[in-house]
This record gives sequence, C-alpha cells and structure tokens, in this order.
Amino acid sequence: MSASFERLIDGIIDALQSHVVPNSNDDFVRGQVFSAVYALNGLKLAADWKAGPLLEQVRLQDDTFATVERLAGSMTHPEVPSTPRIQGGPSDVAAIEALRDDGDRRLGQLLLWASGEHARAANPNAATEIERLLRRAICDQLKIELATTPKSMLQQIAGGERDGGAAQG
Repeated sequence: MSASFERLIDGIIDALQSHVVPNSNDDFVRGQVFSAVYALNGLKLAADWKAGPLLEQVRLQDDTFATVERLAGSMTHPEVPSTPRIQGGPSDVAAIEALRDDGDRRLGQLLLWASGEHARAANPNAATEIERLLRRAICDQLKIELATTPKSMLQQIAGGERDGGAAQG
C-alpha cells in the first residue's frame, strides 16, 4: 500500500472520530460512523496484507518446535516437524497460511501431550517446562494475530472509543 493511500484512509478515520462522533448524540449515527471506520480499517489492512505476520507466526512455531525437541529429549511425543519449514524468502501467502495452520494443529497436539499423564510420568519437570513454552508460544501467536486485526466495531460503538482511549462525549 502506498503511503499516500494509508494517509488518506487514516485521515478519513481521524476526521470521523474527531469531528463526527463527538458532535453526534444520535446512537444510530454513531453506529454508522463506527461501521464506516471498521470498514476503512479492514480496507487498509487488506490493501497492506503481506506475508509478514504469517511468516512471523511460522518462525515462532519453528523456534517452539526446536525447543520442544530439545527439552523432550528421549520422551515419546507427537511428531514435531523439521525446522525451519520455510527456506529463503517469502513465498505464496496461501502456502504460508496453510503451514501456519498445520503448525497450530501440531502445537495443540503437543500441548495436549505435555499436559497429559504419560508426559508427566516420563519427566514431570520437562513436561511442565514444555507446557509453559507451548502456552507462551500460542499467546505470542495470538498477539501477532490481534496486531493485524482491526479493532472490533462493536467495541468501538459500545464505548465510543478512539484508538483504545477513554470514551468520547
């Protein structure tokens, strides 16, 4: 996305939030304005979509898989993919997304294993450490996802918020 397009969208959103919302006492109009802001944020994200956030998630998963392999040692565990799963630079976004989704599935399987009886019986300390690692990795992935998702329109409507700040009057 070009910088001028981004500035244009940001300017429209700022004008709506700074001038229209505070000067409107009509809940229907406020709802329509926040609807437009939500749509504009979605348009901006769609125009700027790159493989970057997906690649970041895949790399985070790969680091987690490598650490699980190291911590698990000789414990019997679900299959962990060879890492790194992406060689070189970015490729097809759909392929990266499929890789990320497969990684999510595998992280879930590993979490179920690490929190289960067999892993705890084999090596309770390693199982606990692996479980913490997996939970932290899943949370870190969600942070990446949330950073690339527009703020909920309903959240903005309900609070009349602007950029996560206090309610506007």
